[in-house]
Amino acid sequence: MSLFHHLFVPHHTNNQKAKILHSPSLAIIIGVFALFQIVIGHLTARFPLILGYASQIAPAEIVRLTNIERQKQGLPALTLNSQLSSAALKKASDMFAKNYWAHVSPSGTQPWFFISQSGYTYRYAGENLARDFSDPQSVVTAWMNSPTHKENVVNSRYQDIGVAVIDGTLEGRETTLVVQMFGTKLEALAKSTGQTASIAVKAQEPQATPIPTPVPTIAVAAYPEVGAVAMAEPVSKSLVRSSPYEITKFVSYGLLIVIMAVLAVDIVVASRRRLVRWTSKSFAHFIFIGILLIAATTILRGQII
Repeated sequence: MSLFHHLFVPHHTNNQKAKILHSPSLAIIIGVFALFQIVIGHLTARFPLILGYASQIAPAEIVRLTNIERQKQGLPALTLNSQLSSAALKKASDMFAKNYWAHVSPSGTQPWFFISQSGYTYRYAGENLARDFSDPQSVVTAWMNSPTHKENVVNSRYQDIGVAVIDGTLEGRETTLVVQMFGTKLEALAKSTGQTASIAVKAQEPQATPIPTPVPTIAVAAYPEVGAVAMAEPVSKSLVRSSPYEITKFVSYGLLIVIMAVLAVDIVVASRRRLVRWTSKSFAHFIFIGILLIAATTILRGQII
């Protein structure tokens, strides 16, 4: 208990300031965290089967959760289409190969190129993208919380769906990309409306989530070898590896929360004991750490476009 008080509570043994808040202690914590990051990177490269990115996002689960959201809106379930899954796989591979995070590639390639290339002749088409998520429910929830992505998920004009999930390195960081393609075939629409395919060809352009202006980057000609999953069965728990991204996230959260808690105790104890410390700025440090925690929560969460 004396060691606990020495480290975390203002006490006569630590000059009335938690030892963990002393400058040398904070320097040690920062140094250990930096070393931890180096070790994680080294282990990921040397033992990828033990510590590395292994997606726990099963494409089939993305489809199931998507159809649940559609059923809530009274819409029919989407049919899994192998051509759309192939298009999604090619799009994800292209993003890794050319190192971009956008609906349109740096060279101007639209999502519809991959759909047409897969042999899927569409009347309507759409695309949702996600990265840095650790489970399928979080992905679908994020899409549903975004009006433009939700519009794709619950669009009554779509009949088919394809999903690909790929692990790899994008913009210098290991991540998991989730590509969701929607579509309705020309012939399917012609049958339902009684129109011929030749008449339907003159229909309007495909509908999709609004896309940002692509930022030019250096393109890589060949596709890298990445762990692709196109409509596979759920990943076996015995094969799931530890994600360095998730480990870093939880360690960062843990350190910030511990330091905030110690600062809070320091403020309360100093106030109750009426301690006078000319160099103490615990409240300012508490606010600063709180801002860092909020920033970490924002930066380390999944992204959708």
